[in-house]
Amino acid sequence: MNFRPVFLFLVFFCFSYSTDAQNPGIAKGLAAQQFGISDQLMIDQFMPVVPGVGTTALDILREQNIKSYLMPTRRSEQSNAEWSYALATCLEYYINLNKNYKLNLSPDYIQLNLATRQSAGTLDDAFRLLAEDGTVNAAILPYGASALTSAVYATPRYRIVNYLHIFRDVTKERQRVFELRKALMRGNPVLVEVQADASLREARGQSTWTSGGGPETLTAPLLVVGFDETREAFEVTSGSWGGDWGRGGYLWISYADLGKIAINGYVLIPDGYF
Repeated sequence: MNFRPVFLFLVFFCFSYSTDAQNPGIAKGLAAQQFGISDQLMIDQFMPVVPGVGTTALDILREQNIKSYLMPTRRSEQSNAEWSYALATCLEYYINLNKNYKLNLSPDYIQLNLATRQSAGTLDDAFRLLAEDGTVNAAILPYGASALTSAVYATPRYRIVNYLHIFRDVTKERQRVFELRKALMRGNPVLVEVQADASLREARGQSTWTSGGGPETLTAPLLVVGFDETREAFEVTSGSWGGDWGRGGYLWISYADLGKIAINGYVLIPDGYF
């Protein structure tokens, strides 16, 4: 089957929402939805369209990459903080675009607050924390902090209002690739939960990774930041594995491989975006 006409239609379909999505009525409707939107029609309605990211529609059809809009990669000192770092990296992308300055958000604020919640333990808990409490500037609570300080209670918070669950483990692999490209075409990074062999975590000093077919012992978050139709690959970063992972903290993974190992995909809806 030739997917080119379908994908061309998708470009028009995606950008047809750019006017309607940026208004208070849509924002009010978003807040009224169940937390964690997985209905496909609702996802298409509430998916942010990030202005100024990419060039022409034809260029975005061929490739899209938001890496240049992200802060430098960093390394987590805590092995259990990978999702907190990935979430902070994702949210600060939107904050920095809208505020026109470079702000580092604190992943440690997310991690330390999750540790105090009796219900903490699932990714939905982390999303709810970002919606209810948000996070703070990393200048207020720096990387590697072991405890919350009094300063965090008198500083601005950066929150989300909801999130989109764009695919899950039962989604077909080709559909996962399709949903990833669709979100990226609108200028959105995509948080993915991957299950892969351990070589992914150890992929240092290389620009691409190919699945070795070993046991999938690694479960971790990746942030998908771009795609390239010529390469037929996505560019990803971990958010917490440092600049020596991949090439400068980034790695290319083929459509086929990421379609297999990415079992869940999420897009954040930041507060104040609409």
